[in-house]
Amino acid sequence: MKISLISIFPGIHDYGMRTISACLKQAGHDVKLFFLLKEFYKRYSETAMNNLVKLTKGSDLVGITLMTNFWDNAIQVTQKLRDNYDFPILWGGIHPTIRPEECLDYADMVCIGEGEETIVELADKMQNKQYYYDVKGMWFNDKGKKIANGTRALPGTKNAARIKSLDQIPFQDFDYRSHFILKGDNIIKMDEKIVEQCADGTYQTFPTRGCPFGCTFCINNTILAMHPHQKPIRKRSVDNIMMELQEVKSKLPFIDIILFNDDAFFLMSLDEIKELSKRYKEQIGLPLYITGATPATLTKEKLSLLVDAGLVEIRMGIQSAAERAKKIYKRPHTDQQVENAVRMVNKHRNQVKAGYDIILDSPWETDEDLTETLMFLSKLPTPFILTILSLIFYPGTDIYTKAKKEGLIKDDLNDIYRKYYHGSSNTYLNKLFFLLSDYTIVGIGISPIIMFILTHKMTKKLYLHKFLRNIIRAVFPFFRYIGRTFRPLPTRLYEAGNIVKFGDSKRTYRTYGQSNFNLPKFHGENPKEHFDLPGSSKSTSWLVRKFRKLSKMIYELKGMDIIKKK
Repeated sequence: MKISLISIFPGIHDYGMRTISACLKQAGHDVKLFFLLKEFYKRYSETAMNNLVKLTKGSDLVGITLMTNFWDNAIQVTQKLRDNYDFPILWGGIHPTIRPEECLDYADMVCIGEGEETIVELADKMQNKQYYYDVKGMWFNDKGKKIANGTRALPGTKNAARIKSLDQIPFQDFDYRSHFILKGDNIIKMDEKIVEQCADGTYQTFPTRGCPFGCTFCINNTILAMHPHQKPIRKRSVDNIMMELQEVKSKLPFIDIILFNDDAFFLMSLDEIKELSKRYKEQIGLPLYITGATPATLTKEKLSLLVDAGLVEIRMGIQSAAERAKKIYKRPHTDQQVENAVRMVNKHRNQVKAGYDIILDSPWETDEDLTETLMFLSKLPTPFILTILSLIFYPGTDIYTKAKKEGLIKDDLNDIYRKYYHGSSNTYLNKLFFLLSDYTIVGIGISPIIMFILTHKMTKKLYLHKFLRNIIRAVFPFFRYIGRTFRPLPTRLYEAGNIVKFGDSKRTYRTYGQSNFNLPKFHGENPKEHFDLPGSSKSTSWLVRKFRKLSKMIYELKGMDIIKKK
């Protein structure tokens, strides 16, 4: 059976789609993978859509994966294919899982949740010309009649029909000979060079699946409710993880770093992490980046083992230090637990780059709450980087229900689907978070005393707050130089292109920035088109520009040109 799977995300690290493709190929189906790299706020050109129509000709089934923000592009692709062919179109991913009925207004069928078993059963029945409207974990639109077959047991649980263990799932499909990618307005066949360029040196995988926490802004809370009495955390064996990574090293020799992108990686037991760390160091030996850290699950023992194995970056969610916000978000940890976890990571500051998530733009947070978080962050040891996110009321979350009930959502399409989670509001306090992150990256930080002055009501009453903030922004190049000069080892981790030691200090790697892969450049577009986020150069004041110019003149006279033009 010929199946075309389409990823509409802006990168090629689509774990779900690649795994589904691998399962279908294992079952004997002919699968083509399409990576239509595009930001959610940009539409596909007519040329690109016509190319897709030609390349999907003869398909027996087309699958599209999407998240909420990619709603418009999913519709565009679906309608274009519908105008030319009558093959069934399947939607899968987080948004169809949460809102299947809405999705069936456009798609013929929807896959609910993790689809490794579901899609293979569907494809097998379609190929054998069997009745398939009874497949568990699917919704269908049968000539206007919507059929809901409920959920099926999660892969890796004892009640699963076929996949009783995650080890049974084949590794991601990286056979680029059957893959295509959008480049500019053309869809071309992938080759090793394109994979290397788009992978950005990173290979992403998931040693575990699931999350036991009930954060109200996250969809995991809803997923848990959909699967009661099933294990919230499912783990792969260390043997299976090592087999995958060894295969990656062999088939994708350009991979420089491994990313474990689990939601709750540190719920692995100490014994499991001991074995994983030992074998990773011996058999893989690449830098390791882990995102699934929480203040409640991070321990000194686990962290030390992973650092020795090659951990070079860790990401942890803080979200807010204000009690009111933590209660709304259902974040169970205390500020003391967060501080302990940060200090734990900071002890490895010469080897591990630390990133912490913060959520802004909550309608239930007051200026006092934001100030409380700023004061808390100003007391934490540096260096670290803040990943600043704007609160989005994603469908299916408890936060969505609360916002809807309180009349904060008027139109889901414009208030949610088309909002950008990095597009924070351009407020004074929000700008302080970005300013603080600039200073923490270079190992300086902003002292609690200065932060107190910047956030005090009297400072604002005297109209001094913006003036003082602009002064601190203006002198940042000087303090960046100081930080990188007097704290060279830890701050080097936050600069791209440095050669640093990791693990047992006998190995080295080249540090990287947020991403070296430039999507607009890949498409041959003008890279100037972007969101004007707080802290961007467009909002630089006259005073800041003059102070920077003066600072540069002074240091150039001394032979110390510390201002690097970006």
